[in-house]
Amino acid sequence: MRTRLIFASVVALSIPAVYGDNVTVNSGGSVTLLDSGFTSTDFTSPFSNANFLAAETGTAASIESSDPFYIASLPSGPGAVWIGTNTTAGANVGDTALYAISFNIPDAFSSASLNLFYAIDNELGGSNPGIYLNGIALPASTGIGGFSSQFTYTDASVGGDLVQGTNWLFIDGVNLGGPAGLIFSANISTANSVPEPSSAWLLAGLLIAGAVSWRLRKRVEASLSRVIASRD
Repeated sequence: MRTRLIFASVVALSIPAVYGDNVTVNSGGSVTLLDSGFTSTDFTSPFSNANFLAAETGTAASIESSDPFYIASLPSGPGAVWIGTNTTAGANVGDTALYAISFNIPDAFSSASLNLFYAIDNELGGSNPGIYLNGIALPASTGIGGFSSQFTYTDASVGGDLVQGTNWLFIDGVNLGGPAGLIFSANISTANSVPEPSSAWLLAGLLIAGAVSWRLRKRVEASLSRVIASRD
């Protein structure tokens, strides 16, 4: 009975458990950008690898002064702030830009999802998709958004677009004339079925060692009992 209980404990420890990371990045001073120079249209051609690299290594996005027509903050991302191609873009004139921010996924994963909370003047994407992970366009991300309330974009299957380590989120913020700005909070959640941590395997080893020791002790006791019985 004791052996069966120990075996069951070891089996339970060997059943995979789900682990994952949750990473959140907000619009702010850590965002860089590629400025299109256009004030009322999207970029004129699809993004190339050179464009994404230029956004990664571009100038830092400017923190915008408040605009009474914009939502003040994101309910789902209170740490995010309005950014643009210049500090007064939300009140005067701003440019369409490709925004970039990096994030790190420390652990291996088998699946991942993205929740992007945002507001924008005027829209994500136009002639191009509006959201990219590591240069890969996400579906149904073109021509969406607004600036007076929080919007949400969700993709539950972005695991194939991500890597363990450093990743990049790109947002094509399109201005359609006049003021321009972007505020966002992105949450990336990963999951992976992996064995329990090494401490659990150590416990399993101790259980097995205890079982072996218990069986040996029982055999020794049985042998001594037979010796004593033969002397009697």
